[in-house]
Amino acid sequence: MHEHAHSHGNDTKLKRFFCYFILFVPIVTGLFLPAYALDSSFVKAKGFSFPSFEENIEKNPGAHQFLKPDSSVFYRKDDYDKVKNKELAEFVNRPAVTLTDADYLKGMEVIYNSPDAFIGKTIGFDGFAYKGQQVDGNHYFIFRFGFIHCVADSGVFGMMVEFPKNTQMKDDDWVHVSGKLKWEFYQPFKQTIPVLKVTDWHAIDTPKDPYVYRTT
Repeated sequence: MHEHAHSHGNDTKLKRFFCYFILFVPIVTGLFLPAYALDSSFVKAKGFSFPSFEENIEKNPGAHQFLKPDSSVFYRKDDYDKVKNKELAEFVNRPAVTLTDADYLKGMEVIYNSPDAFIGKTIGFDGFAYKGQQVDGNHYFIFRFGFIHCVADSGVFGMMVEFPKNTQMKDDDWVHVSGKLKWEFYQPFKQTIPVLKVTDWHAIDTPKDPYVYRTT
């Protein structure tokens, strides 16, 4: 009887140990191991799309977004129109638009919503390069991973950039780009999209926080 009770006691302790271990490992991993930073492999795996300016596409707030930030899913149409006008006023009168980490998503959404207001204007921003198999010549996409509302509606945001001839970069190279906005027909999307024609660019270090957030 004594040995049988002792055996049950060991089993209980062993089960308790494994329960604590299962709980303990994720906590330690989260505290002491660096989070994996998303890179161009995510874009390659998921691809990205660009809704037509003329299309009114109904989206689910939980869907990942690509290229063009879109916070309209969190507003009624009339309310979003007011938000668009208010945010356009924050950027349109700037002699040059240099997007920072703090206003990257807001500014990129404004530019995509009203590209004609920024054609010919100098625009600058940071991001990582992505060539993929859809872009030829001196064009690259320059992206940032961002969170519009929460992780569920995270995505990769940026625009196509035309660099000087013979520019060579690798996927995930971080750069600062500055140039003039123009229109260009992009065959994979079968539509005309805003493109930044670079007048100045240089390599930069990967930011400590590579992500951008929609704070307002």
